[in-house]
Amino acid sequence: MNPDSPYALDFGPFDGRVWLNTAHQGPLPKVAIEAAKATLEQKVRPHLLLDEDFFEVPRRLKVALGKLTGAAPEDIILGNSTTYGLDLLANGIQWQHGDEVLLVDGDFPADVFPWLILRNQGVTVRFIKAQAEGVEPPQLAHELSPRTRLFCTSWVNSFNGCAIDLDGIGQVCKDNNVLFVLNAAQGLGARVLDIKASPMDAVTCCGFKWLCGPYATGFCWVTPALRESFIPRHAYWLAMQGGKPLDKMRDYSFRTDLGARAWDVFCTANFFNFVPWVAAIEYLLQAGPANIASYDEGLIGQVLQDLDQDRFELISPPTGPQRSTLIVVRPRNGTAGAWKERLSVARFDIAVREGNLRISPHLHNSRQDIAEMLSVLST
Repeated sequence: MNPDSPYALDFGPFDGRVWLNTAHQGPLPKVAIEAAKATLEQKVRPHLLLDEDFFEVPRRLKVALGKLTGAAPEDIILGNSTTYGLDLLANGIQWQHGDEVLLVDGDFPADVFPWLILRNQGVTVRFIKAQAEGVEPPQLAHELSPRTRLFCTSWVNSFNGCAIDLDGIGQVCKDNNVLFVLNAAQGLGARVLDIKASPMDAVTCCGFKWLCGPYATGFCWVTPALRESFIPRHAYWLAMQGGKPLDKMRDYSFRTDLGARAWDVFCTANFFNFVPWVAAIEYLLQAGPANIASYDEGLIGQVLQDLDQDRFELISPPTGPQRSTLIVVRPRNGTAGAWKERLSVARFDIAVREGNLRISPHLHNSRQDIAEMLSVLST
């Protein structure tokens, strides 16, 4: 492939294949691969692993994620998935009998299951039936009840590629004193997010899709006021150390001043995952989140402009702010599985979801990748 992209040479090798399934897994950039090799070498030769690394790895990762999202690094909570943050919220919030959690029917399962366990505490879980274009602010305002305590949804729907009106939804929640929890897994990395500029109470995201990190990486951000209301349910000894040298470990003082660090996933110096993820995030920051978003938009525009719509029905939004970097199409003839296999034989990797083809290019792809994939779809 001719890498007519400012980023393509920073990824791979792909063994002659074209990966168009970032919505499932994002590829590691080469700088992250090198970082992973270096941290593996530390375990091969343990004398290379320093005590201060156990504190420096999470610190550096929080700084990078803070720059990416506009959040203060000290307010970043390190996790291992999108669900980690949702589970933290479901178990940390002090619920009252009769509280209501509002969800979207057809959303990704990660946005659903953490809340269902609250039914045992007398919390009602209710679903909104979204329109084809997703939940709009007026619909949400109409659906809220006096008992609605929290609304949770995805920034970009994994099944239809529809992006919500983030600011509009957030403002409806703010005006009605409803907590707004955003699953950013299918948006962050392909779209620009400024946590301080949008009315949200919590954002949770994995690191292995559009953020191009290893599997089992993620983070969440919760407004300090909400976070400080959580009931502590775990305590990690290394967080309690608070930077003290590891040869001074017999101080059992229970600290209450840790802030977001109190809620980090255990083993925050997760060298094999977090070190390469730091490198990946720093690479995205150097490339520029707005530049990446613009480049990805160009790839999406190319697909939509040249897609043979006599063969495929477009399910995802074609234009406007609801359009995302997930293109979802339904074959007018044949099955999605058969078309996926045809593409796979031609060395193009995409996904099938709910009987539709889902194509999700990212900065590692080139315009030639898109043109050659479309050629397969038109034959």
